[in-house]
Amino acid sequence: MAGKSITDLNNYFQAQGMDAAARVSYEESCVGPSDKAVWTVRCKVDGKLKGEGVDRTKAGAKDIAAKNALDALQAQG
Repeated sequence: MAGKSITDLNNYFQAQGMDAAARVSYEESCVGPSDKAVWTVRCKVDGKLKGEGVDRTKAGAKDIAAKNALDALQAQG
């Protein structure tokens, strides 16, 4: 299940008549042993970094990255 911020980011593009799937991509990396893993997810829009998230879970990091990307896009206007 997608996090709320991921859904909000998709809705942001949909409201503008754009396809989020074609414009948004995520890069994921993980460091540390599986019981102490730290995930970093970078959210790119049209190939440009717009948000990054770090969390103990991949889903959490992705949701944070999506929120940061949405905040950046909204700040741009």
